Amino acid sequence: KFWFQPFRRIRFCNRLAPMLQMFGRGKKTDQPEWDQNFEPLIKLLLGKKGIKTKSASEIGKKKVDYFRGKDLKKFLLESGPLLKKKCQPALNAALPPNGDEPENDQDVDRIGDELIQRNFCYKAMYKPINPTKSDSGSDKKPVKKSWPDRLARTPNQKFDCEGFYVITYEGDAAMQHLFLALIIAGVLLACMFPVWPMWAKVGIWYLSVIFLSLYFGILILRMIIFTLFWIVGFDFWIFPNLNDEYCGFLDSFKPFYSWEKRADDAMMLLVRFGSLAITAVAVQQIAETTSLADVQDFVTSSYIDVIDWGVEKLTALPSSEKQMLPDLDELQKEDNETGEEGEILNVDDKKVSGEDDDDVADVADEAKDKKEL
Repeated sequence: KFWFQPFRRIRFCNRLAPMLQMFGRGKKTDQPEWDQNFEPLIKLLLGKKGIKTKSASEIGKKKVDYFRGKDLKKFLLESGPLLKKKCQPALNAALPPNGDEPENDQDVDRIGDELIQRNFCYKAMYKPINPTKSDSGSDKKPVKKSWPDRLARTPNQKFDCEGFYVITYEGDAAMQHLFLALIIAGVLLACMFPVWPMWAKVGIWYLSVIFLSLYFGILILRMIIFTLFWIVGFDFWIFPNLNDEYCGFLDSFKPFYSWEKRADDAMMLLVRFGSLAITAVAVQQIAETTSLADVQDFVTSSYIDVIDWGVEKLTALPSSEKQMLPDLDELQKEDNETGEEGEILNVDDKKVSGEDDDDVADVADEAKDKKEL
């Protein structure tokens, strides 16, 4: 009845209009979210040719990306012409009146303070989970990490070249929406795996086996090489950041290797020489009983068995085409049962040969003769 009463409908709309106007004043879309003078500078800093960044856990919040103040200082002092070319408005705002290239620590501090004041980043400090408490009589300083894994916001937000700075700049929202759409599409595709075509399932299985083989192969190879160099007194790692959870995908393969000489005592030297002797005896025993061709055949056959096992599991699913078609063994079993039934129903059977009909006729004739008598 409300919508058929004009005066009540008009009063409802008049009351609703101010509320809509109030909610519409929240944020103006015509104003940019980030300062237009310093946005090219932060894009240059976070680009491929910019400064190095890493991820860390911030207390009470999600994971964040951060950079070091000394890396920013080095980049600004060494990239003066590039800054003049791409970030002249930022230099004009931070280094008035001429907007020259940064030449000393004071110029770097001014640019860093401008980035903090415009909410492109904020200063943070290392905050360990269990901070070490020094004894009353010791002057031991806390351990300082070059790239900490836990950060906390500091009250003093003045730029310092020795500090760490959490990046709050989010960039273009369109790319974030695109990545979010791709993630949602990937999750939906993973949930719809049972209805995928068989060629897609088998292809995913092959890709998974290849990826796992490469990954575990690299792990085994780097462990063997590390053990060999450790015996002679060196720490040599291939892809030292491969399993670092705070590194991105590309950063996990940088650097290619790390080399460091060990400073061991006499006991560790004895342990290394003992390990060398045990390894030499083990290699000799394995070489006498097993050849390289045997190992290669074992690896190849095992790899093929794993792939065939996965393909059989995928083709045995209820929704697969193989499950819809009868098996060869089932067809042979049905043929054997049909042949046995045909042998039972042969000509010797009374029902098939007609002997039962003759017997019934004879009994009927005898009963008719007895009745006439």
